[in-house]
Amino acid sequence: MTSTVTPAKTMLQRSTVALAAGAIAVVMAGCSSGPATNASTSTSVTRTTGSAGTTSTSSPASATRTAVLNAWESAEQTLYGYLQGSWQQDRADLVGGETSANLWPKLADYFTNPALQSEDEFLVGVKMGQLTGPTTYNLGHPTVTVLGASSATVTGCVYDTGTTTASGKPGPVTLDGGGAGAYSGTWDLQLANGSWKIGTFKTSSVPKC
Repeated sequence: MTSTVTPAKTMLQRSTVALAAGAIAVVMAGCSSGPATNASTSTSVTRTTGSAGTTSTSSPASATRTAVLNAWESAEQTLYGYLQGSWQQDRADLVGGETSANLWPKLADYFTNPALQSEDEFLVGVKMGQLTGPTTYNLGHPTVTVLGASSATVTGCVYDTGTTTASGKPGPVTLDGGGAGAYSGTWDLQLANGSWKIGTFKTSSVPKC
């Protein structure tokens, strides 16, 4: 994904590919007492205080758009919920051999590969890096820009306060640290067994939404 660096957050570009190597480095770094700084690419995530879905009408297309937006919002809210959970307990469970699929089971309800693997690796990086998730977030006003029978694209701009270390300092930029900031992005969703799930996404830092 391409983007210019902005003052708000240094390029927090995320994609759903080429994250496995970074995740391995994170888990290895997690065995030390300090925060991991070589984790997988950042997963900026932000949640809105209101519903991102539009009002459903009798139009089939409008109903589908509503379903897509609701699925996107649920996915982002789920990810943020896990991010804001205690890293101490999650890290202890991971070190003890617990699988991420058991720790964060709802991810699979709203994400499918490669996005599912990407977000899973991001969560591992945050927890093993001993970071606290964003305290506040805003999903902004996402829109469905592409709509097909079994695929759709959501475009939006979101904001969060970034991850922080135990001392309250910004976490690594690669793990959504660097302070508060905004990012714009596109999320591609797929319809599988009646449920819309995020399959791929691309985000980049912007000065503001």
